[in-house]
Amino acid sequence: MSKIDFLSLDGRSLRTFLVVLDEVSISNAAERLGVTQSAVSHLLDKLRLAFGDPLFVRAGRGITPTERARSLREPVQNVLDGLKGLTDERVFDPLVGELEFTVAANDFQRDLIFPGLLRQISADGVNARFRFIPSGIPAVDLLRQARCQLIVTPFPPDGPDIFQARLFEDRLACFYDATVRDAPRSKRAYCEAERIEVRFEDDEDASLVLDQMPELACRPPRILVPNFSALAAFLRGSELIATQLSLLGQVNLQGLASAKPPFTSRPVPMYMAWHRRDHHDPANRWLRDQVKSHVYGLIPEHTVAHPE
Repeated sequence: MSKIDFLSLDGRSLRTFLVVLDEVSISNAAERLGVTQSAVSHLLDKLRLAFGDPLFVRAGRGITPTERARSLREPVQNVLDGLKGLTDERVFDPLVGELEFTVAANDFQRDLIFPGLLRQISADGVNARFRFIPSGIPAVDLLRQARCQLIVTPFPPDGPDIFQARLFEDRLACFYDATVRDAPRSKRAYCEAERIEVRFEDDEDASLVLDQMPELACRPPRILVPNFSALAAFLRGSELIATQLSLLGQVNLQGLASAKPPFTSRPVPMYMAWHRRDHHDPANRWLRDQVKSHVYGLIPEHTVAHPE
């Protein structure tokens, strides 16, 4: 049996393996990594020899990971985390080189915070690439498997290896088309109204905040949509109402009327969360500081967690 030189393994090959494992597609992995499909295939061939396993096999028109490939996710991620930790004390200058971040956020948080932030850092001369993925109700594996470096969500995942910081808090508002209807003035009117809600693709309900009002016995929503951006088209010209965070009025629900709901509700905090591997990473710290500073200038002061 030939001896495999394990020292020939490198971080780029291992990262490629994890991206293919996430995407379950050579072409999607290549696009995400910014390389050619042949480059991805070449690195996978190298890893197949090192691990003595095909790693990915054909399944219809796509590929599927072998059991061995699935079992390698955590140890490979641990190796990459260790390599990354060696650079945590490096001198960092955001103006030198190209930065790359993957952020998990639903369209509301993404559209509220990041377009202006990215314009600002670009004007400052920072060369940064951003990839945004939907978070739904985020699972802790989004961070543990390094599928993103930062999550922005009202429902941060919990774990001993997860850090979080509050960005701001918001109140619920009832959105509607004022040319068609008025805001519901009583609990009864609210519960009798036809509602539209967001149900993420992972089948999690974006209106979990409404669970704090168990006394409301409302009819089921008339319409479910997969993201916040879809709400406005259905609300306009209809009798529908949507109960969401008031700051949606700045982005996804601009131009629609809103009113305080006819019930008592608690403030809803928004957080950013990151993994322990990125806690001391200077690029990640820089990004977190940029997000906090931008939010501080974007949202009314009484709702914002002041930057450190």
